[in-house]
Amino acid sequence: MKELNDVLPLLKLLVSGLGKEFGPDCEFLVHDYSKGFSSSIVAIANGNVTGRSVGDGGTDIGLRVYKGECKDDGRYNYITQTQDGRYLKSTTIYLKDDEGKVLGSLCVNMDVTKLLSCKNMLDGLAGIDNAKTKVEAMVYTNVDDLLVSIINDSVAFVGTPIAMMTREQKINGIRYIAQRGGLKIKNAGNIIARYYGISKYTVYNYLGLADGE
Repeated sequence: MKELNDVLPLLKLLVSGLGKEFGPDCEFLVHDYSKGFSSSIVAIANGNVTGRSVGDGGTDIGLRVYKGECKDDGRYNYITQTQDGRYLKSTTIYLKDDEGKVLGSLCVNMDVTKLLSCKNMLDGLAGIDNAKTKVEAMVYTNVDDLLVSIINDSVAFVGTPIAMMTREQKINGIRYIAQRGGLKIKNAGNIIARYYGISKYTVYNYLGLADGE
């Protein structure tokens, strides 16, 4: 396989069939990273689980994969959370070309919110203390919301409100956003500039300064 389009008809058939087999609480989808992170979904079944459809983007874990920060063949059985607070049991399988480059991913997101509620109730009856569910990713129906989340994380990383940041602190904050992959999101420069109260040119200028250029 040289590109995902070579097998996309098969993947669409697979996604559709799995969606029918496992029902409306289990989402199956395919990302094609050649489409850009903000519009990488090319096939989806039961998109009601995350509120996404063809042409939408991925999660923050997907952003790491898109940046090339991936090992092995995928990530399995991790917990994702939706913006409305539901928990999903997720798996991401990397789709690679003949040379091992990641072209996209096949993802599974099963809504286990009701199952966890039942488990917690049964554990309570049995007198078992429950550990807090560890969330490894958030699902956003709009990737702009993912970018805003990363921007908010950058403010926490710097430890100073944007309005009170020095120039050096803003450089550190924007470098943090870049390291998280935020600039891979469409129109990121304009959005970051608006939140940081600087121009888009200054955003990229700060990146040059942060990298020692």
